[in-house]
Amino acid sequence: MTIRPFDTGTEASLRRAIELAPEDAANYEQLALLLEISGRRNEAERCRRQAVSLDAGSQQLRLNLADHLAGSHKEEDLAEAKAIYLDVLNILPSHYAAWNNLGKLLFETGYTSAAQTAYSAAIAYCPEDPKLHANLAQVMLYREEPDAAERHFFDALALDPALPEAHQGLACLFYRKNDEKKARYHRDKGYGSKPVVTSAWHGHHKPLTLLILCSAMEGNLPWRLLADQNQFQITVASVEYLDRTHELDLAGYNLIFNVIGDADLCMAGLETANNLAARASAPVINMPAAVMRTGRLENSLRLSRLPGVKTPRMTTISRTELRSGLAMQKLTGNGLGFPFLIRTTGFHGGHHFARIESPDELQEIAQSLPGDSLLAMEWLDSGNEDGLFRKYRVMAIDGALYPLHMAVSAQWKVHYFSSDMEVNVSYREQEQAFLEDFAAAVGEKALSGLERIAQTLELDYCGIDFGLDKSGRVLLYEANATMAIVPPSHEQHWDYKRASIEKALAAVKNMLAKRITRQAGHMQTERLFTDPFD
Repeated sequence: MTIRPFDTGTEASLRRAIELAPEDAANYEQLALLLEISGRRNEAERCRRQAVSLDAGSQQLRLNLADHLAGSHKEEDLAEAKAIYLDVLNILPSHYAAWNNLGKLLFETGYTSAAQTAYSAAIAYCPEDPKLHANLAQVMLYREEPDAAERHFFDALALDPALPEAHQGLACLFYRKNDEKKARYHRDKGYGSKPVVTSAWHGHHKPLTLLILCSAMEGNLPWRLLADQNQFQITVASVEYLDRTHELDLAGYNLIFNVIGDADLCMAGLETANNLAARASAPVINMPAAVMRTGRLENSLRLSRLPGVKTPRMTTISRTELRSGLAMQKLTGNGLGFPFLIRTTGFHGGHHFARIESPDELQEIAQSLPGDSLLAMEWLDSGNEDGLFRKYRVMAIDGALYPLHMAVSAQWKVHYFSSDMEVNVSYREQEQAFLEDFAAAVGEKALSGLERIAQTLELDYCGIDFGLDKSGRVLLYEANATMAIVPPSHEQHWDYKRASIEKALAAVKNMLAKRITRQAGHMQTERLFTDPFD
């Protein structure tokens, strides 16, 4: 039987077949497929569970249920999907599609090492599938294994020379290696032929449409947890590749979300996005014009005026100034002394970022950093009496503040992934106290400073990374729209983080609902954010 979306005759036939043969698992699975592509996920899940109960020995039916659950954002569904994958693979270890789907689930829930293992197993059983190589390479790139990632991206292209995911991954990889020529080549290949992609929609009702404006560079907010593709029909536009050949019709979108967040890296893309936003009738989340004002240097100047906030002095240093010896003169003239920080703009996570202790070290380290010019920054010492450094992150969402995490480290360069939060119970207890009552944890002066930062940025969604000095002021490290809300992995010792993550995610979804309400009307919004089949 061929199933087509909106085929009510097929649905009636399947329901009649179930009435006549209620013990036939295949009929329930066929009905589940029809319900799922019609947007009725809860009914589809019930049918899949019934199919599994009728034919518990069918590993394929169990995998279909796991795939369905893996598309959920509910923690219990994801945990069940993972358990099913592992159980089935224990019986059918050569099922490469199951390894691949398990890898995807593991990667999206923070188990990156396990995801790499799963994708490697999938390739071992099906080495001729180019997408498996691209998936593994993407995890390796995320895990800072660029050479291995490069090999697998090229393995993917050997099997499919046009695979967009492989070209896009290589564009990121070569950008990080400061090889702009190769990065540009693969960026063109990955985005140039199809810069606008719209997801399929199989629901019964007319969908609410969401346009994502993104950059082909690396400066985007990871947005996929914020917009449910079971609720929205989503169009993603890589704005640098829009031209007369690939024009973008803005009519008909209920909401536009600009996810370009790095003003230092993506200014050209932001300018294009700003022109699009100016022509749009739909509401826009994170107006590009506001994002354009969040580069590190501009933030340091305009946010320094806020009470309770300390921003680092900054200046740019060109390669010419470094070679001529004028760099030190410029640094001194801008109030920068040793130690200070130096970085290449457009990079995050500690990449191309160092502390300079002496003039000789400046010359040596500067030569190792990419870019025509470098950003020199005052070092803001957030060290405490205990000799430890703390970095806090708060999200500003629709005008309110939400604590996201706090990292504790013995090193001045504090990043959550490189700190000792995983192994140190005391550090996690401190973070728990911050998440449960962040106003008390940071103090009144810092809280007021954070509120003023959020108001000044005028963004619907952004993150603020900061430390605290001994007087309770905010030591601002970074404030922009690139910061993601990432659920913690499922280990029990992270349970204390889940409520704050869920609250921040809910705030984003409520914001989307409010904006769509203004544009599309109350009844349509209710249909989008509730499940009539529950």
